[in-house]
Amino acid sequence: MPTLLITSSPSLQQHLQAALDRELEVYDSLSALAEQPQRCAQGVVWVDADNQDEALLGRLCRGDFGRARVIVLSSTPSDRQAVQWLGAGAAGFLNAFSQPETLQQVSAVVAADGIWVGVGLMQQLCARFGQVARTDSPLLEQLTEREREVVGHLREGKSNKQIARDMDISERTVKAHLTAIFGKLGVPDRVQLLLKLSS
Repeated sequence: MPTLLITSSPSLQQHLQAALDRELEVYDSLSALAEQPQRCAQGVVWVDADNQDEALLGRLCRGDFGRARVIVLSSTPSDRQAVQWLGAGAAGFLNAFSQPETLQQVSAVVAADGIWVGVGLMQQLCARFGQVARTDSPLLEQLTEREREVVGHLREGKSNKQIARDMDISERTVKAHLTAIFGKLGVPDRVQLLLKLSS
């Protein structure tokens, strides 16, 4: 599966290549890649959004050039940009110079057909979906009282650390509760949980 990088930054190219420990097919602009749409038929395309044509990036995210998964990078990331590019169809959005471990995690998540959402945005999404999640959902009857309490904290967009502090338990216990909740309700993550509770 090919891994492409669109950037005009030699330092970003070196950083990503070292972090992912693989050869990258590098293009200096989206327009150069757009001339060879067959290169986007599959694989993953990492795009340095800084100084790129936003219309072309939107088309790439939507799949107009092929089925490749798109990860958008920015040296000055914002939640607004994350919503913009994830909403357009990108499989991930993050700081271009994230730690190598983070870049490796993103690569693994996207390769497994997942979507990478940063912690801050994840908390905002949970808070937003939590506002419409039903507190009287029959699904909650499957959970223990303690698990329902964890769901209540998720509805407020709290992190595992905040939940642990508020419930006076360890983060490990919070994770165990979340694993049990996800298993009982058949969802992979907290956003999907809140979406399911809101339907």
